[in-house]
Amino acid sequence: MSTRMIAVKELVPGMAIGEPVLSVSGKVLLGKDVIIAPRTISLLTMWNVSHVFVSSETTSSPESNAPVETSVRKDGLTENFTDFFKEYDNLITTSVNSFDFIRNTKQVPIQELKETSFSIYSTVLSTGPAIMDYLLVSDYNLADKVTRHSVMVAFISTIIGHKLKLSDDKIHVLCLAGLLHDIGKLVVSKETDSEPKAHVINGAKLLQHVPSLPQEVLLSVLQHHELMDGSGVPMGSASDKIHLFARIIAVADLFHQHAYSGEDANPFPVLEYMSKQLFDKLDQGICQPFIRYIRDCLINSPVLLSDGRTGQIIFFNTDHLDKPVVKTHSGTIIDLATTKTIFIQRLVNPEYWANAN
Repeated sequence: MSTRMIAVKELVPGMAIGEPVLSVSGKVLLGKDVIIAPRTISLLTMWNVSHVFVSSETTSSPESNAPVETSVRKDGLTENFTDFFKEYDNLITTSVNSFDFIRNTKQVPIQELKETSFSIYSTVLSTGPAIMDYLLVSDYNLADKVTRHSVMVAFISTIIGHKLKLSDDKIHVLCLAGLLHDIGKLVVSKETDSEPKAHVINGAKLLQHVPSLPQEVLLSVLQHHELMDGSGVPMGSASDKIHLFARIIAVADLFHQHAYSGEDANPFPVLEYMSKQLFDKLDQGICQPFIRYIRDCLINSPVLLSDGRTGQIIFFNTDHLDKPVVKTHSGTIIDLATTKTIFIQRLVNPEYWANAN
């Protein structure tokens, strides 16, 4: 298939990338045959890419001018999950290398981390509404705890920023801030590792002299453990004195920390906890839309029950987000809010679901 070079400003949704788009360091930003959507053009502009190769056989049509959405079919979940997992695995590997470099040298490879955050953002856009399901059932043992948590917080913060309709430029900075929010844990001693104030301050110190680092990133790292009622650390800042990105990362950070029971994803209890116990701690303009988003994502998600049966979430009880209504494989409807003997043990991935069916 022949290709032709075209200026990014002349791209039209519906065109197909003819050759991989590479960063200055050789990292693949967009793969061959990716279909151009409006946000793809925004990403290329943000990456300072001026020209790309497109397939000569793709032409613009009235239909192709519409935004291209990623559809998620029930019969295609396994293939889509596998594709996402490969990209997620690559992102984890890249992040491990960057974080190990920080541990060993106390220096921050900012260009590599910016490229990782670009990749996280583009993965969020290309995966579509299934991404939260995929994130929650991704491999727990791919990396050390700090790296995996940092990547997940970057993903979740990016999703929140997208849902809040922040600009592309702001979301990218937010994603980078999420990726770096716990960077202080890479340089603090084990004795102080459990103290939020220690890793927050050490993270800010590590980043304060990094060239070309947006100020919002430094502020987000410093404030992501502040709480809306002023009871957080390190400064006891409250309300709008806390930067928006730090408030977003606080929601993402808390959700991911509590969404797992051991190595298994079980986000239902944390939804209840966030909605009831943390009402005065988290920014509700961020927290409530996020809870609704997670709730909507989890509808039809496969789960393993405590009695060994598998089923799908079909309805959420507003007053008991941790006890939804489940339909088992055999067709039995179970309202977990009315039973004390059965509960959700964990989410299951598409392969597990297919094999159980």
